[in-house]
Amino acid sequence: MSAAPLPDRMPLDVVATELSRSSTAALDASRELLNQYSDTGETRSQRALDTLIDHAADTLRALTDSFADLAGELQSAGEEPPDQAAARRGRGQRR
Repeated sequence: MSAAPLPDRMPLDVVATELSRSSTAALDASRELLNQYSDTGETRSQRALDTLIDHAADTLRALTDSFADLAGELQSAGEEPPDQAAARRGRGQRR
């Protein structure tokens, strides 16, 4: 039985590059958001606004990590020698 042809790496590399850019952009957005200061003039409103900003920044940092992880997985997906990938497929294992 012949091994299935490996997928073209170019689309994976393009997606990995865009995920890396998105990771950087999300981190930059998080930093920019935290650098903004808005004074509502009222304690409860200020606390709510600060909490909202903190949660939004945390979410952007989580996206940063997820994008970076996915980019790394895509970049390493094609680094395995074809004979090892074919052997694993033959044993029904995934990466």
